[in-house]
Amino acid sequence: MTKFGDSSGRSGLSAGGLFQLIQRWMRGPESPDFPISTQIATTVLVLWLPLVILSLFENSLVGTGVAQPLFADLVPHVRFLIAVPLLLLADLVIDPAVTTADYDLETSGVVPDAEQPRFQAAREKLRQARDSVWPDVVIIVLAFGFTWQFKPGYGDSALEAVATSWMRSTQDGSVHFTPAGWWYVLVSGPMFQVILFRWLWRFLIWGAFLFRVSRLSLALRPTHPDLAGGLGYVGVAQQAFAIVFLAFATVSSSTIAHDIISEGQKFQDERLEIATLVVIFVVIIHVPLLFFSRQLFLARRAGLEQYGSLAHKLSDAFHQKWIERDSSSVGADLLASTDPSAMADYTATFDNVRSMRMIPVTLRGVLILTGILLAPFLPLVLTAYSLQDLFNRLADALV
Repeated sequence: MTKFGDSSGRSGLSAGGLFQLIQRWMRGPESPDFPISTQIATTVLVLWLPLVILSLFENSLVGTGVAQPLFADLVPHVRFLIAVPLLLLADLVIDPAVTTADYDLETSGVVPDAEQPRFQAAREKLRQARDSVWPDVVIIVLAFGFTWQFKPGYGDSALEAVATSWMRSTQDGSVHFTPAGWWYVLVSGPMFQVILFRWLWRFLIWGAFLFRVSRLSLALRPTHPDLAGGLGYVGVAQQAFAIVFLAFATVSSSTIAHDIISEGQKFQDERLEIATLVVIFVVIIHVPLLFFSRQLFLARRAGLEQYGSLAHKLSDAFHQKWIERDSSSVGADLLASTDPSAMADYTATFDNVRSMRMIPVTLRGVLILTGILLAPFLPLVLTAYSLQDLFNRLADALV
């Protein structure tokens, strides 16, 4: 039994597709993929550095030559120096998690032998969707079309009122892109969206795979110590996608910071938006796990019936043996017996059944994931309170 992979042995969701074919054409069919460090360096050189160089030649990199120089605009720096590296590093986080979950589903016994053919069919559909070049072609078209359709500065009277920036200038009441602005519109912006949309596509096909698996007759065990019938590793794999949504959160944070700094918005006015975004991200990440809720519910209900009945029989036998017997040596015999230990072990087993979750993820995991997605928004607090104010408030709380 092997994990899902392509013909060259690569496995995981990041393998396959148009960009894999391009790498093989550049390096040979048997060559390894470009290292993540090389991919990150290349994207920084192609997406971010030209903006710096072109802005430098246009005298819009720093200073007061324009209303908004490049170094005063947080959005492109966060997008290309933080979000893009996070999306590329996602390969190292998500691929091991999903391949392990796939392998465990196949070998742990959760998917019984009778359902293995259907499981293999679901895996093959995942592999075909991942390896197809057409989704990448569509993503590229959508990314360039979306960027061109919503070109920054066009149709926005507030932006047209700005005299100049690193991206655009106004002449005779119309907006014109600078060379750096054209590079952003034609290269940097679309390529960022391509990288992002590719991971969203892989998130969708993994969710579709989990849906197909959830339609199988799974052998879920309510006594399993992961309290998820044996699906705990699926929840762990699903939460690995947090790194993709962390990139989303960093870009959203930079956009809100831009509004606060450049347009006079207040952090207090943005708190509801931030909370809503984080909640939406957390829900989206965990939605595919809801596919298993029905089977988990049925397994828990059956477990409570079966193990509850057995618990009564065990308790009755214990009562008959140690409570109703007429002997003065009960205490000494009980100390030497393994019966109390058996009762305690069974109680722990029944507690597992009773505590079984309807979604294969822990509350602690959800809280940690929520904290991770909130982290990019924490620096925004400094726009409302200075460090001195925060230290004073902390000191007041401690005194």
